Amino acid sequence: MLFKEEEISISKLYKKTRIDYKKLEKDLELLEDKHIVEIIKGDKSKIIRLNYSNPKVIILKNLFEELENI
Repeated sequence: MLFKEEEISISKLYKKTRIDYKKLEKDLELLEDKHIVEIIKGDKSKIIRLNYSNPKVIILKNLFEELENI
């Protein structure tokens, strides 16, 4: 989902994935700790985006693009 969207709010990601909200938050925090995603915290919302400064993210993006072409 994150490769399809440039940025997405955590609530929108929750609605699209239907992953338990607390689990989603926990997983996103883990991804943030590993520098895979960035979480931008606003007053009432959190915006999630991929951290393209991490080479692993670019490799993953390329892999997903290739898999879509199969």
